[in-house]
Amino acid sequence: MRPSETGRYLPAILLAFVGLAAAEVVVRMFKVPPYVLPAPTMVLASLFQPNTNLALHVQVTLSESASGFLLGSIVGFLLGVLVAESPLAARTLLPYVIGSNAVPVIAIAPILVLWFGHGLVSKTIVSAFLCFFPLCINTYRGITYATPLYNDLFSVYGSSRWQFFLKAKVPAAVPFIIAGAKLNATYAVVGAIVAEFIGASAGLGFGMLQASYSLDVPRLWAYIVVSVVMGMVFYGVVWAGDLLYLRRFE
Repeated sequence: MRPSETGRYLPAILLAFVGLAAAEVVVRMFKVPPYVLPAPTMVLASLFQPNTNLALHVQVTLSESASGFLLGSIVGFLLGVLVAESPLAARTLLPYVIGSNAVPVIAIAPILVLWFGHGLVSKTIVSAFLCFFPLCINTYRGITYATPLYNDLFSVYGSSRWQFFLKAKVPAAVPFIIAGAKLNATYAVVGAIVAEFIGASAGLGFGMLQASYSLDVPRLWAYIVVSVVMGMVFYGVVWAGDLLYLRRFE
């Protein structure tokens, strides 16, 4: 990352440090009970307790989120291309795609866990269920972004429909696809954790449930922070890919 790019995020980093320091001071000064709001140092210390199994929980949720991200993104991209290229498919499938986004994931997750069990498969499908819609709609919008002027231009040069798709429509759709992938980066983690709430033996969602049942609020907050960091890492990977793509044109 270039120094200028680092400086862009310096205010956000400083705000985080100031917010954590203020929270620490307020909690200590007013003696807020840990079960109401633990101090940031207590949250940090809870991560290093011997019985947290943090590495195992992170590994499980990471694998579920990555699998859901890939599956949901692939399905969303292919479906987006299909409805963009076929008016019949758009009229037939788009209403169901839009309707699926209105289904509460907390409602569909128990059904999927019942169908596919408590293992990786059900968590992956729940995560993918959250991921396919943003990429499908963004791909559809991007593929249809190429104006009729481009179509006429490619027709003049005798290009086939496949060449027009690869040379005009796909490049025009790349910014939309990357925007959808950035949304999926965080949705994948959310979907995996929600599925772990329903039934799991490991994972950040499972750890959150254990912490809430035992009223270990500092550990609960710690798992929340770790899940946020995981989502940011996923987002950072997609963002880095976006930068590499943009530098091709510099």
